[in-house]
Amino acid sequence: MKKHVSARKRASLQLLNAELVRQVMSGIFPPKNDYVEDMVLYEDLLPELRRFGIADRGTLKRLMTRHRRSLLADDRSRLAVWEQRHFSEMFGAEFVRDAVRRHYWFAYPALIRNALQSEFGEIAAVRDEDVDG
Repeated sequence: MKKHVSARKRASLQLLNAELVRQVMSGIFPPKNDYVEDMVLYEDLLPELRRFGIADRGTLKRLMTRHRRSLLADDRSRLAVWEQRHFSEMFGAEFVRDAVRRHYWFAYPALIRNALQSEFGEIAAVRDEDVDG
């Protein structure tokens, strides 16, 4: 005899892909943090998430909801003048001015990585050498 599984339960068990990660984040965080167009950045998150047992929609949603307040507080923290100059050189002055004015900084992929670090500590940190190969 088959047991009935609710639509909500089925949705929470959906295996993550890049688009689903972005969709989960858009339901929890403000649209202003959704400024990454390159879906490859979301694809790159999938192995990192799986490494910590986060492979489905429900687990990602619980992780991000648990850390939402602290992530948003960190996102809204002010940048020092030297940081603004430095990031203007990297990302362009217009982007940095907008981010400072509207009090946001981290895109969805960065918020996910910050949540992983909050949850699992230094072992979850992604360093340049990890990205470079």
